[in-house]
Amino acid sequence: MKYHISTYFCVVFFALFFAHEAKAQSIDPTPIPLNPAVIKKTLPNGFTYFLQHNSIPQKQVQMRMVIKAGSILETEEQRGFAHFLEHMVFNGSKHFPDNSLIDYLQSIGVEFGADLNAYTGYDETVYMLPLPNAQKETLDKAFYFFGDLLSGLTLNTADIDSERDIILEEWRTTIGLSERLKQAMYPLLYHDSRYLHRRPIGRMEVVTKQGNDEELRKFYRSWYRPDLATLIVVGNFDQENMEQRIQATFGHLQNPENAPERKYYTLPKHSHTLVKIIKDKEITSTSVKIIRKLPHRPEETLGDLRRSVANIVYTYMINQRLTDIAQQNNAPYMYAQSYASSAPGKTERYMSLATVKADLILEGTQGLMRELLRIKKHGFTQAELDRKKEVLYADVERMAQEGDKLSSAQIMEGISNHIVYGEENASLSFKKEFVQTVLDEITLEDIQALVNQYLNQSEDNRVILVTTPEDTQTPSEQELLAAIENIDTESLQAYVDMNVDEPLMETKPESKPIVKETFYEKMGITTIEFANGVSVALKPTDFKNDEIRFSSLREGGYSLATVDNFDNASMAATLVNGGGLSKFNAMQIDRITSGKQVYVAPYIHRYTEGVSGFSSKQDFETLLQLTYLSYTEPRKDVDRFVQFIENKKEYNRNSLNSPDSYFTDQVNKVMMQNSPRTATLLTPKQLDKLSLDKAFDFYQSRFGSAYGTRFFMVGSFCVDSVKPLLAQYLGSLPGDKINTSYTDHGIRPPKGAHRYDFPRNTVDKSKMLMRFTGAYPSTQKSRIEMGLLSDLLTIRLNQKLREEMGGAYSPYASSTVLQRPYSSYRMDIYFTGSPANIDALVDATFGQIKEMQKGIKAENLAKVKKAWLKNREGSLKTNGYWRRVLEDQWTRGEDEQDFERFEEQIQEVTAKRLSKLAKKYLNKKNHLQFILSPEI
Repeated sequence: MKYHISTYFCVVFFALFFAHEAKAQSIDPTPIPLNPAVIKKTLPNGFTYFLQHNSIPQKQVQMRMVIKAGSILETEEQRGFAHFLEHMVFNGSKHFPDNSLIDYLQSIGVEFGADLNAYTGYDETVYMLPLPNAQKETLDKAFYFFGDLLSGLTLNTADIDSERDIILEEWRTTIGLSERLKQAMYPLLYHDSRYLHRRPIGRMEVVTKQGNDEELRKFYRSWYRPDLATLIVVGNFDQENMEQRIQATFGHLQNPENAPERKYYTLPKHSHTLVKIIKDKEITSTSVKIIRKLPHRPEETLGDLRRSVANIVYTYMINQRLTDIAQQNNAPYMYAQSYASSAPGKTERYMSLATVKADLILEGTQGLMRELLRIKKHGFTQAELDRKKEVLYADVERMAQEGDKLSSAQIMEGISNHIVYGEENASLSFKKEFVQTVLDEITLEDIQALVNQYLNQSEDNRVILVTTPEDTQTPSEQELLAAIENIDTESLQAYVDMNVDEPLMETKPESKPIVKETFYEKMGITTIEFANGVSVALKPTDFKNDEIRFSSLREGGYSLATVDNFDNASMAATLVNGGGLSKFNAMQIDRITSGKQVYVAPYIHRYTEGVSGFSSKQDFETLLQLTYLSYTEPRKDVDRFVQFIENKKEYNRNSLNSPDSYFTDQVNKVMMQNSPRTATLLTPKQLDKLSLDKAFDFYQSRFGSAYGTRFFMVGSFCVDSVKPLLAQYLGSLPGDKINTSYTDHGIRPPKGAHRYDFPRNTVDKSKMLMRFTGAYPSTQKSRIEMGLLSDLLTIRLNQKLREEMGGAYSPYASSTVLQRPYSSYRMDIYFTGSPANIDALVDATFGQIKEMQKGIKAENLAKVKKAWLKNREGSLKTNGYWRRVLEDQWTRGEDEQDFERFEEQIQEVTAKRLSKLAKKYLNKKNHLQFILSPEI
């Protein structure tokens, strides 16, 4: 289950109400045109479909069915059955008895969960099926599935009863702090509404009650019908054939006689402010949320779209202002944000939130309100508006440039959001022209109209929530309200904006010659080397029209730090990066790069260091300048350091309140044998001991010379065009010889069989991590074999622990093969279950491992190989994947031949070989069990 939250341009920000009636009357009522590439039709029975041809990826087809029915339509006897029915779709139908649907899809490379999936919301249920090809048999099976979804589910009593425990275990994964917060917040957010009592997960008393299966069938018959169903197909297919299939599969279906009316519910208004202060022992930080409920405005006309554009600019502006305030000395809050989002019940929420210090709740809340009301009183500056218009103008330009590179999955999301949430689905060329025209027209008066709409002190439909750790001394609800209201009486001065009208670099470095250049034809990779010991691997691609991925890597990292300087070294990149570059602080750097598509930041990991970032083609020189300055002119900012430490102490003080955070921290300590070199969560005392000078010195000890560093560059560029810039900014980096090897301090995980129990959960659930580790070859072939083994184990765990035992919702195995500090593997097995069942689940897991040690099922091996090959095909069309390939090849000493043999090596893996691996590396006598269990 998931719930949609609106963000950025793809999801509409709700309507701008103009300040003057004359403006309101001028709103353009012209409907927003649907993308002409989309075919939308409705059959006589009300069944609707959307088709869009797309050839990225070339062979694949994305299919999705939206049922406009969710948990809001359940009767009291059916609470949880919308979600229950989503489960049953995969448990037997006319064409796919039992679990044969999943078996078939896995046989063609479709992974359950990762590919084949579904979710249930309040008002909709959505089924997603990505197909690896458009072959006749594949499409036949897909249409059998979607046809059965509307008219052929088996819904046998035995199958229903066996699924009850699985849903109970899914529910168990959700309980804890998150559930308690919902229980506390939802009565205010969904005050006096049906939504309060129709959460999609439902009531377990209903879900687990045997004998009520007819209610599930009744829900199916009532709501899974043609007039509430929409099919979306995006990909490389024949349109005429696809429409024939749709007509043949769905055209004959009839809506049930006397079908119930599909009602749409709203949230009642309330004339007073609802306030709640929520304290819980697992909350890790203190936050304040001021929420205003507003009517939903659909995005249907060009006037609506214009309001959306204005709202995006406004949201950029207000959040930049709040972020700037947070970076100032003695800031009233540590973090703040203000934005509009969609919500159930035909409403929108305007939310202003701040993370504050636990002992300054009133002061932090007042600080947030003070900045919001300052904006209301004085507005924004023209410079703020111009900067954010420039940002959005460039964003839309880039979005349109990538129009012919959109994947079918991306297009599918756009159409799906159009259907489910009423978002526009115009063509990118139309949106580019429209948005850029509107940006030219938007004034501060337009933005102020939004300010007046969103930022006011009216108590109508307002909710105020405070969440804080249990031991916090909190004000009363009345004191909180009074503190907010008192801001109105203050004399607020106008905000003084900061503008930087200087170049990032006044003097550019002198270019240095390339001393060696090599071209690897089979992979299309060029490497160049400079006299300073810097080398660059370049891979031009056409996967995106305007994207460059960029990184660097060299061995060393904070493994080279002394024990007494470990914390300073491990935090060095973060502390130094926060200070800015050259003569500019971090906020000034942000101003200089505003409107540019560029980002780069240094990192220092345990065994490596470098930079990582991206840019557009136009901003590539800026990326190189930022990189150059990261090596040559890092900047100390004492004020920023002090603020960072104070905020970090506040965040870290209660971080281990979270059972999951505590669990992760403890596992890390065990794996590192409690070494003082464990990168653990720093306590307030440890944070107080951090030294900016020592952190800066360690940073310079690694970045003061780029000798031995390999840079990686993948994306939309021409090698000959970028070589002069690389020679200027990378060839000229300081290159004094320094240590380019990491230090292995001999820290190894415990050997033998050990069980570690951490009783920190406050609810009835246990989380199990079973970990197998040890020495293991790190060759490409070995990595493939261990990866296939973990995927095979995942299949068996789901069949046993989930389907047969009903004891775990989503058990899985994952493997990692590490090169540093020594060649090793890690096989992790995760599941969550009832504390009473954990030992039985562990025994069953070892039972499945034992079966794999006896032999691997050929059909299962074929499934995971198909999935690997399909994923490989898709990954090879992404810049991010190629950058990782270049990094891996360089650090592991692999070459073109290894790369070319990847798919061949997948196919060469045998069941016998993997069974042998299971015997050797999944050894019960050498594994660790970590359990996050309920408190005693």
